[in-house]
Amino acid sequence: MYRPLSIPCLFASVLLMALVLASCGYHLGGVRNRSLANMKSASISMFANHSLYPDVAMQLTTALGEELQRDGSFRFLSSKHADITISGEITSVEARGLRTDSRNTYLSTEIGLTVMAHYFVVQNSTGKVLLSGNVSAEGSYFNDETGNVQTARDSALSYATRQVAEKIVQRMTIP
Repeated sequence: MYRPLSIPCLFASVLLMALVLASCGYHLGGVRNRSLANMKSASISMFANHSLYPDVAMQLTTALGEELQRDGSFRFLSSKHADITISGEITSVEARGLRTDSRNTYLSTEIGLTVMAHYFVVQNSTGKVLLSGNVSAEGSYFNDETGNVQTARDSALSYATRQVAEKIVQRMTIP
């Protein structure tokens, strides 16, 4: 025989479910890597560029600033007043063929661009490196006669640099 739940039992079940869902780890800014727990403000130095692509360092530095602003974990200040400075270098940008033309296997129809970077997060008051690492990301574009290959390549490079910036911020904000 079916017996409906009583109101107090139903209320307790809903309350328990709400508590379980609330503890799933969602947050809005403010969460930082353990080594950056006491740091509240940041500045970003222009990344060095050791690749053959001239604008990639500017793209990565800009994307990193946008990603940090979107995340909201740090305030942006000048390097004199910030707790930490984020800097690094583009170690390389590598292109490789992902797909070839079925009629001509020497012609790549889709090309992948991998951006590799090394970053440092330095405490300004002590000069101590609090966090560093290597990150990479890939963007791709199609190499065909119908489209503008230069614009497609620039879009793929922009996508890859945004992905690198996102990975750096994730490493700074995941406890």
